Amino acid sequence: MRTALFLTCDDSAAGYLKARYRTYAPRPEIVPLPVRLIRAPITGLDGKFGVTSGISRREDATGQGGRHLLHPDVELGIADILRRWRDAERVEFYVDPDPNSQLLMTLLLTCMLGAGVDLRKLFLMHGPVRWGQVDAFKPPIEIATSLQAEGSHFEVAASVWTAYCAPTPEPWLTLRRQDIAVFPYLEAAMDALLDDLPRHKNGLGACEHLALARIGADGTTLNEVVAAFYQDPVRRLIDVSQIIALLSSLADGATPLIEGLQGRLHAEDYHEDADAWNGLGGSRLRLTDVGRRILAGELDFIEAHGIDRWWGGTHLIASACWRWNFETRTLMPPIGG
Repeated sequence: MRTALFLTCDDSAAGYLKARYRTYAPRPEIVPLPVRLIRAPITGLDGKFGVTSGISRREDATGQGGRHLLHPDVELGIADILRRWRDAERVEFYVDPDPNSQLLMTLLLTCMLGAGVDLRKLFLMHGPVRWGQVDAFKPPIEIATSLQAEGSHFEVAASVWTAYCAPTPEPWLTLRRQDIAVFPYLEAAMDALLDDLPRHKNGLGACEHLALARIGADGTTLNEVVAAFYQDPVRRLIDVSQIIALLSSLADGATPLIEGLQGRLHAEDYHEDADAWNGLGGSRLRLTDVGRRILAGELDFIEAHGIDRWWGGTHLIASACWRWNFETRTLMPPIGG
């Protein structure tokens, strides 16, 4: 008997669906694809899934020539979804409103567009909140209306994903907002991503700015900084592991912006060491003098602390850094670029 295939953007959403449908027969296949696409290098797949799409990559652990490797979870995950898609009677994609989930949606639809699968099977479930936060007793139809994907959904998704993979942010601004409207939370996600480019006045991205502003003049705990990132489900750019990495980077270097961080867990250690996480989460963070001056606009973050991160396919480094005018909503190219 052919069953339904339910796709999610993370494990918590998959947990909701598994709890919701645990007594159903036949039970749907539930497949999460928990991939981080923000502040990770993005490069092309060279048509591996039938289209020239992109994928998140990680730095080569051996450090051999700065080579990048395909993230194995992504490649295997998409290949597994393709196989299950062909066998399924119906495919439902439970999409969270946050920017990373919106990007994952555009990636997956882009891959499906050229993969030779039956696109008519796909129904999109756009949750106004994270699906992982929904009570298992509440049916999905009370949260979101099931929307059958049409050709325009796949075409717009491909144009968005292609723009995100570009080596500069410029194509992002050429996307037509009336086209993006076929996805209810994509425009807000696109704006949130633009705001994570370095600001023209002080060089801070949205994530750095939020962390420093939450610490503020009086200081606060790491737990409270994490909570600040999760207050807005539509604009949350990074998850807990990335927040830890961000705060660690702000506390490091020749000119740290914050102090008081107790312990330096690696990004995933807190899953396995609750005691270490409790100690880290209770760290009382304070701004250094440099941090206060940068937040006030008296110093430039990139000049004082440096930058080496990714915005989609754009590599942001001090010598060639795009900036975003937060007030006029315009791009500023690298000086001399």
